[in-house]
Amino acid sequence: MYESVEAYLKALKSALHGADSALVQDALWDAEAHLGSAIAALRVEHPEMTEPEALASGLAAFETPEEVAEAYLEREAVVAQALHPKGVLVAAEPDAPLAPWPGFFEVLKTPKAYTSLLYLVMSLATGIFFFTWAITGLSLSAGLFVLIIGIPFAIAFLGSVRMLALVEGRIVEALLDVRMPRRPSLLPEGKGWMERLKNLLTDGHTWTSLAYMVLHLPLGILFFVLMIIGLSLSLGLMAVPIASLFVGLPSIELWNGLEVQHPVLVVILSAVVGCLLLIGTLHLALALGRFQGFLAKHMLVRK
Repeated sequence: MYESVEAYLKALKSALHGADSALVQDALWDAEAHLGSAIAALRVEHPEMTEPEALASGLAAFETPEEVAEAYLEREAVVAQALHPKGVLVAAEPDAPLAPWPGFFEVLKTPKAYTSLLYLVMSLATGIFFFTWAITGLSLSAGLFVLIIGIPFAIAFLGSVRMLALVEGRIVEALLDVRMPRRPSLLPEGKGWMERLKNLLTDGHTWTSLAYMVLHLPLGILFFVLMIIGLSLSLGLMAVPIASLFVGLPSIELWNGLEVQHPVLVVILSAVVGCLLLIGTLHLALALGRFQGFLAKHMLVRK
């Protein structure tokens, strides 16, 4: 029998050793929520029960950590197999192989290339929001710390950072196909305002999430610029054949004003180069999407 909910959660985490960190975070949050609800219900139904008695009764009615861990791993494998029939990116296995890189032209029929492109274009807007939220929250927390409302404001701000990390994780999983938490990470325990603030300040997950929010802006600018340049150039070159129908056939201008008239060749080359550049942009989107997914996995998931 476990002496506390925290002891049960520690045993569950140990039973899930080696599983995907996002899965572990979900399992711990669910277990704490279910145990807390069960113990609270027992205290209401049986007011004569002491807290240790309610805790013992609630834990006795709950499955063992090993059983809970096995159920989560089985369910995760089923979901992963449904999402990835070819057996890649199994979420329950942290070291599962990445999906094979598509061939040069195969990228055109790879849905993840387009969702990655969408994420990278959106990253400028999300980066501005995250950066503004982080810097404003830090500034106000530091400025208000000397006042009585400073401590609860700082706790609320750091809690909001963890919730935004969950939101970003859902976006990453939807668009970049990286297993991210579907539940928030457990807040550090504390009996009072000061103790809870101290635990939040010493919890590494708080600061990695905050660093991710600040880092997201420069990365978002870089991603946005690269994608817009790639799309603009490729689509512009691909549009040359259509434009030539309205403005006339182009020619190639060489040095010293020498002009070579090969209008059909110019149109064909422009379209071909535009198509190749578009395919290259999709490959770049895939590569940057994998990098961003790796970054999110290691900074937004509690270890």
